[in-house]
Amino acid sequence: MKKMIPNFNISINSVLFVILVLVLLSYFGIIQVYHKETFLPNINNNNRLMPGSYPKSANVPLLSGDYNVKKNTNVTKNNNNTNWKQRPVYPSSYKQQTNNVRYWSTPDNGSCSTAEFCGTPYEKTKIKMNNPSKSIPMSANVTRINWWAAKS
Repeated sequence: MKKMIPNFNISINSVLFVILVLVLLSYFGIIQVYHKETFLPNINNNNRLMPGSYPKSANVPLLSGDYNVKKNTNVTKNNNNTNWKQRPVYPSSYKQQTNNVRYWSTPDNGSCSTAEFCGTPYEKTKIKMNNPSKSIPMSANVTRINWWAAKS
């Protein structure tokens, strides 16, 4: 009776190839063995959004400089049936009007989660619009970059 012994022809090239692939995967961060969350700003660009400075952000809402804050910030009686009215949907027309609102009067745009928080800390605020810059005449003797003049 002859025993069937599996024949593994593992060459040194295939072993080196597997080791090379594992080294490359660990180098590029797919296999992260010793990864630790830092929560510190600007370390490896992990945390680009800063939550605010401590004493101020603990006492007032984050958007208090851009939007007026209500004095009474209790939870509202809104629900999903009433919040849809805060998010406009325009019918199609020849005005080239879209549903993309650029400047919201409040940061609550009808998509709050949970619905009771829509309309809570901020009042409706008139947003300051940016004035578009004037174009440079084509006869101007300046270096142009698209629409604007380059500083030289």
